Amino acid sequence: MSAVPSKLKFRLNYKPINYDVKTGMFEVNSEKFTRYEEARANHWRCDKCGHRFSTFKKLRKHKKDIHAY
Repeated sequence: MSAVPSKLKFRLNYKPINYDVKTGMFEVNSEKFTRYEEARANHWRCDKCGHRFSTFKKLRKHKKDIHAY
């Protein structure tokens, strides 16, 4: 058994993409994007520095390289 549940990474770092019908834009948190691809490229966020990534793999590499002690 893992010490950290696998769903914890999604709760901490994953920000879902929402489509606002009224404005016709995609939202990730409070940021708005005109295209889905732009929103998709920004939905994983580093909890330490706030940089955004398109995949969890890139986020994990960033944390390993930048925030490792």
